[in-house]
Amino acid sequence: MKKVTLSLAAMISLSTFAVAGGDISPVEPYVEVPEVKDGKPGIFHVGLGYSYMNMNVENPEVDLTAHSVLFKGGYNFNEYFGVEGRYTMSVGDMTLDNGKETDVDGDMSNLGIYAKVMYPLVEQFTVYGLLGYGKVTVDDGAELSESGFQWGIGAEYAVTENIGLFVDYANLYNDTGFDGEFTGRDVMVDAISVGATYKF
Repeated sequence: MKKVTLSLAAMISLSTFAVAGGDISPVEPYVEVPEVKDGKPGIFHVGLGYSYMNMNVENPEVDLTAHSVLFKGGYNFNEYFGVEGRYTMSVGDMTLDNGKETDVDGDMSNLGIYAKVMYPLVEQFTVYGLLGYGKVTVDDGAELSESGFQWGIGAEYAVTENIGLFVDYANLYNDTGFDGEFTGRDVMVDAISVGATYKF
């Protein structure tokens, strides 16, 4: 009876393999690929904007201001750090304010290179700081220029994946005197800028 039972079990097992075709498919391993966060490292960007440049001389106080156009370009190594170059030049006459406002035929410009430290607060909004070196030039008949440390702070809002809007403040010069002029007087040159960037 045991032999009959074993034979019956063997026949059922063989018939099962026959119905299945006799093939046993190997189990393929499943490898889960981790999702890469779209931090967009290695991105070039260019930008165009408007800058209000101001040169302030104290004791007595004098302001020289200029409406300017800003060109910038740079490279983001990752979402936290990049480098950026900027060139700002005045358009039209400057305005001299020493108690009364007077138009001045001349130019004010700045050329600088900066390390850019960024921090994304939310998905589309990033704040940043600029630390670098630049040269400020003022030409109102006599060309004066000073080079040195420059810094700035700003924020950018991503309208689309490639287009952003920015606003920032840059301190371009802050010392005593300016290229041999205004001896013993505090001089500061700064700029407030707004504009758009394109990433590619």
